[in-house]
Amino acid sequence: MKSIPVFFDNINRSAMVIIPKKPFKDWLLSIDQGAAHWDITEDADVYLLPDFEEIEEAERWLEINFDLFFSDQLNNWYTAKKLWPKNRTFKMFKEWFDYSLHTMVWDILDDPIEKI
Repeated sequence: MKSIPVFFDNINRSAMVIIPKKPFKDWLLSIDQGAAHWDITEDADVYLLPDFEEIEEAERWLEINFDLFFSDQLNNWYTAKKLWPKNRTFKMFKEWFDYSLHTMVWDILDDPIEKI
């Protein structure tokens, strides 16, 4: 087997992948019955997080900052905050979303990362 000629750079970020679950879909349906045909799990969202050494460290950080992501997920579908569920908690976040945390994020390209 031929060896790989390059090695990828690990960037100073961790990552979180979020996939909505049934309670999120139920919320969408409560607003728009037309959402029944939408596949909200087709393409997961990936968020770059601060650089964490351990998953447990990222989990503690997420427990404090979960509503940033909860709000972003809601806002991606409906920007009217009056439609959003009130009193969101970390427990609710875990009921509404599957998520995975990753401490190793590799950049396989030489191109700079651009925020758009």
